[in-house]
Amino acid sequence: MKGGTTLRKEVNLPASDDIERLADFFDRTDTQALDWEDTDVEFEKPELVHVSVRLPKEDVAAIKRAARKKGLGYTTYIRMVLREAIKREAGS
Repeated sequence: MKGGTTLRKEVNLPASDDIERLADFFDRTDTQALDWEDTDVEFEKPELVHVSVRLPKEDVAAIKRAARKKGLGYTTYIRMVLREAIKREAGS
């Protein structure tokens, strides 16, 4: 069929602060059917400080493998793991 219009089912975003429910919604919904609006958003980039750490070669290899499995660069992965450890320590 040439031309014409496509009937799209209107979808409403659930009113919820439950991250699991929202994640499930976006996993199962064609987001093209949502009524999106443009908005100005500013993200604050955290100030990073360069730190040099000596690690055993085997540990660096394991870190790189774990990072690759998650689709991350290894330095990003190290920051993520350290941040999670700091949050756990702060919570205990």
